[in-house]
Amino acid sequence: MNRKLLFLCPTKVLCGLLLACACKGQAEQMNLEIRIRPGSEVVGLPLQHPAVLEGQIAAIQSALTIKVRHSSSVTSGASIPACPCYLIITGPVGHPHEGDRMELDETASRAGVDGELVLESSPLNTVASTDSSWIGAEYAVIPHWTLQSVLGEIIHHHLSLPNAYSPMFWIPLGGGNNQKIIPRLTQPPNPRIVWTLEKRSVWPSDKTILPPGHAFLMKSMDPYGFGLSLGGDRRQTPCRVPLEAGPNLVSYPFADDLRLGVDWGRADNGLIGSSSPTSCDRIYIYAGDDLLIYGLEASGQWLRISGWSTPSVRWDVSRPALSTIPAGQGFVLFKLKSDPLHIFRPPQP
Repeated sequence: MNRKLLFLCPTKVLCGLLLACACKGQAEQMNLEIRIRPGSEVVGLPLQHPAVLEGQIAAIQSALTIKVRHSSSVTSGASIPACPCYLIITGPVGHPHEGDRMELDETASRAGVDGELVLESSPLNTVASTDSSWIGAEYAVIPHWTLQSVLGEIIHHHLSLPNAYSPMFWIPLGGGNNQKIIPRLTQPPNPRIVWTLEKRSVWPSDKTILPPGHAFLMKSMDPYGFGLSLGGDRRQTPCRVPLEAGPNLVSYPFADDLRLGVDWGRADNGLIGSSSPTSCDRIYIYAGDDLLIYGLEASGQWLRISGWSTPSVRWDVSRPALSTIPAGQGFVLFKLKSDPLHIFRPPQP
């Protein structure tokens, strides 16, 4: 995946609609250009939409309803857009729920009492409900990225071309589950993108959510690949990403290259190393038609594994260790054990 950081962009936000930031914070806004190669690739979105609300949690009304004090001039849920959003705990530093998030019930929050937000149960939540430990926490309400908002226009143009192939996507649903969906064009005269399951039943476009810290797998037979320019805010606070035993579609949720062993990728991040390539946590990186497998060796390095699924599986010390994963490149993290408290933290200095 070829990537190039371009320039700071104070207004461009790729989200299907332009969202104005209603907050006082001086978020750093930027563009990230992502090129998705032909074949299979795991893609992450390391920027976020500008927050539409920020403030502090004042009281817990129920497990899914909270009273808040807004830090911006906007004090009404009417500022919440009609698209999927989440509430994330952004501070104070060291708060036990820092990085936790829950899905927002946008309709109920817009229609409800000022200063009150309604959350919803979802497998995308990092906690099941709120409780008194949330009082005093700082929060932000942020719109989700979706495949529809990020890639819908590009794919619409692609599928309008003669002999175009429909790409396939796998998106995370939470709880270790992924969903395969395929974009298709409806019939003329006004063709539009619909997301379908393999049996052609429709998957709602507002459910093509790409949660923070997760990634999507895209498989395309198109010989040229796809490119997109992602504009948004640079994430500044920790992001909890629960991990299941087995494969997890993840990406570093910050707009910096991930330095393994420095920013993340150590035993103190909950990862399991071993002297045996079959007894450690593994990283799978798709590169077009190639699949590269690395394991956390007992020394702390991510070494290449050769001969996987064969009796001759071994560490391949003739290849360089994996030390950096570029910003925006997702990967499959195969965990031997689940880690519901796993968290990605901002890059080290």
